[in-house]
Amino acid sequence: MMHFSIGADKLLNVPNAGGSSVLSEVLSFELLHKCFRASLLKTEMEVEYFPEGGSITDYVCDVFGQKVGVSVTRAMKYRGQYTRHDALHLLNKKLTGVIQSSRNTLEGWSKQILHVWTPSSRISNTVTKVYKKLPCAVRHNTVVVVTTTDKSEFMFNNQMKPP
Repeated sequence: MMHFSIGADKLLNVPNAGGSSVLSEVLSFELLHKCFRASLLKTEMEVEYFPEGGSITDYVCDVFGQKVGVSVTRAMKYRGQYTRHDALHLLNKKLTGVIQSSRNTLEGWSKQILHVWTPSSRISNTVTKVYKKLPCAVRHNTVVVVTTTDKSEFMFNNQMKPP
């Protein structure tokens, strides 16, 4: 049985904006908490925006005294091999959303993190290579963290909890 921090436990147990990414968001926060002593400030449903209706951020945390927005995604493909084209599509979509949510937030964070989970080092390498070639305007003010997890099929198979 996994024992989560208070922040990760809150992310697991409060309503979110929907989708099948709750566990990847919980584990993202837990990783930032363990590695950088991040503390949860707001969940995605607590973050305020104006105007509303655009891209939203998964959670807001404090890292080393800085308020940071965090968006979480998974780089995966159910059928076939994950390609540079797949990585380009994912990164453009997510980084554009990060720029929009940063522009519209009322939270006043200084930076965002895009946390990308991958099921293999090959996919992590593909994502990293594609990211390095993106225009500065797309990378903007976002730190991209790529995490490889090769024994966590539950996160990529939309299972709510690990076995």
